[in-house]
Amino acid sequence: MVTSSVYAPHGEVRSRRFVDLIRVTAIRALMVRYRGTAFGVLWSFANPVLMTLIYTAIFGTAFKRYYDGSLTRYLVSAFVGLVVVSFFLATTNDALPSVVNAGSLMNKIAIPPIVFPIASVAANLFQQLVTTFPILFVLSIVLTRDPVRVALVPVVLAAVVVLSAGFALGLAALFVFFRDLPNLWQVAGFILWLSSPLFYPVQLVPPQARTWYSLNPIGEAIAAAREVTIARGPLDPYPVLFTIAAALVALALGAWLFRATRDDFMDLL
Repeated sequence: MVTSSVYAPHGEVRSRRFVDLIRVTAIRALMVRYRGTAFGVLWSFANPVLMTLIYTAIFGTAFKRYYDGSLTRYLVSAFVGLVVVSFFLATTNDALPSVVNAGSLMNKIAIPPIVFPIASVAANLFQQLVTTFPILFVLSIVLTRDPVRVALVPVVLAAVVVLSAGFALGLAALFVFFRDLPNLWQVAGFILWLSSPLFYPVQLVPPQARTWYSLNPIGEAIAAAREVTIARGPLDPYPVLFTIAAALVALALGAWLFRATRDDFMDLL
């Protein structure tokens, strides 16, 4: 009992300091990103909205028959998908160079390297919490009128955040050792964008490619988000459970990779 009473406060102080470091780093990243802009974080809302309007104008009429003949349902479906994939790609792209970019700072001040990729996740999460994520919650209430689906919206969004955090940790660690990684990840991100059913219905995917789609965590995350925001009828639990499982696996692997390599960071930064 004496030991726990002595060391517990120190653990609380370290935890509080860690959280404060993430908060300050995330705020600084947001301030640098939107310095001199008129609308600040609201620009993170503009991208999915503009892309949704473009997709709807080009493909809406052709694909609306897969959405009960409704152009509005196609528009909403495209918006939900773009929110998910935009958050994932923005978060991972920001986190990938975060440790390397902070190398000079870590050489001067003792800061845990993990602060920087986590702060990138936190900064992007804040942007979406004040822009697109609440819209998905409202869409679920209005379109599904299903209390179970409405309750699952924050669960699915949390899984998307955890999935992004897992990839963010892994990419940030790997970039310390492989400086060609941004170029490779740019290609990978483009492939994920095209191979996820954003602007086209999954029914158009050739049968031989369905295996990839069933294993694509971003595609299933989009399916889960659509299931809880715009779907009707009995709830399909598969995409929701798959996304949660994929998020936990990604976080475990990303955290393991980061811990396994962090002792070598300072020799390469």
